[in-house]
This record gives sequence, C-alpha cells and structure tokens, in this order.
Amino acid sequence: MNLIDTHVHYNSKDLNNLNDEIININKNNNIDKIINVGLNYDISKEAISISLNNNKFYSTIGLHQLNEGSVDILKYLIDNCEISKVVAIGETGIDTNKNIDIQIKKFIYSIKLANELKLPVIIHSNTTKDSLIYANKLCLEIIKRYIPKYGFVFHSFQPDLDILNEILNLGGFVSVEPMILKSNAKKSLEVVRNIDINNLLIETDYPYLSNNEIDDLICVFNKVCALKGMDEYSMENNLNNNAKRLFYKLK
Repeated sequence: MNLIDTHVHYNSKDLNNLNDEIININKNNNIDKIINVGLNYDISKEAISISLNNNKFYSTIGLHQLNEGSVDILKYLIDNCEISKVVAIGETGIDTNKNIDIQIKKFIYSIKLANELKLPVIIHSNTTKDSLIYANKLCLEIIKRYIPKYGFVFHSFQPDLDILNEILNLGGFVSVEPMILKSNAKKSLEVVRNIDINNLLIETDYPYLSNNEIDDLICVFNKVCALKGMDEYSMENNLNNNAKRLFYKLK
C-alpha cells in the first residue's frame, strides 16, 4: 500500500517530537507522499524546509484565515525560498469563528496568488454552530467570481450534497478525513457514496483530526473502499491519480 496523505501539519508548533515523527514516516511503507500544509509565514517556511530535506514531503504556502497577518508575507517566501516542492496555496477560505470580511480579502488574495504561481488552492470551509453565515456557500460564491485556474479542493469537507454537486460542476475536489470513521458521520458517508471517484481525495489533517496518521489514513482508505465497493488496488490508483492531477507537482 502506497497512499498519499493530501493534508497534514508537521511543524514544530504542533508537534513536540517533530524530527522523530518525520523519521517514522520516512521509514513507513504505507505512505508514499505527504502534503504538509502552511498555516502562516513561519509554518509555511518550515514546511518548505521539511519538504526539501525529505523525499516523501511536499509543502504548501498559506495563511489560515483564523491566523493574524497579511497574505503579502507569503510573497516574500516565494521570492526568497526554493519552492520546487510547493504544490499548492493554502489553506485558506472561510471559518465563521471570526470576522468574515478580513477572511474574504485573504481568500481572494490567496486565489490570485495561486493563479499567478499556477498552483491549486486548498480550501478550509467551516460553519460553526448557530452561525448565520454558511461558509461552504460563501466559499463557492468567491470561487465562482475569482476562479482558481489550477484547481481547488475543499479539505475536510463539511458534508452537503447540494454543495458537493456545485463543487463537482466547477471541477473541484473534496477531501475526507478520519471524521468519516465516527458513528455519527452519516452525512459524510453519503458524500463518499455520491461523489465521482475522480474527484475524491483522502487526508488525516494530522495532528488536528488524527492521533496516528499512518493508522488513520489506512482506516480512511479502507472505509472509502467499502463505501465505493472497490478493491484496494483500484482505489489506491484512483486516489493517487486524483492527488497527482490536482497537485501536479507531486512526483
């Protein structure tokens, strides 16, 4: 088994034993590639460094919408770092936890930056309880106006079949994570059952939504196989090809 985890966070802020964990991943035969996602300037810079020193790791440059700062600082990274293994811009998007107006500006700038660099966009879309704003819908409105020319993915997709159809109609991807393993994940399971297999990705969002990246990625993979009624070999090829189509700099 050689899987691609399309969304993780290996950085010294979130992991106390970062170097040991990287060594462990490098030795594991079940994970072929990892996309290590940037959340701000420092984490993006560290993700770039990790990718350049570890064959399995690739990186993104991003300013998470809930983090402080201007997206302009990402331009500095692009101009001053080796970005051969940077495969996307993000994560970025809308989270109703904080001021939406600022997030919209960051999201639009990130899409424009991605288009300039000819890279896809990783989207974080989260609607908190009792919010009057629906993040998925707002993200789609922005995407339709400021088109990510090199593709996009809704990572850790908050399930909605109507939104799913709109994403697919725009040629986008949806990624599912260990949340689909929970007993109350009925809507997420429906997403997997209904999605075109060519628009599906898997991730762990480690360490935020996963305690053990390797085990959880395998469990998510097996769950998707069962839901789609596909054998492991065919599913592995499908998912890996999907990842390589969107993140075309993966080798």
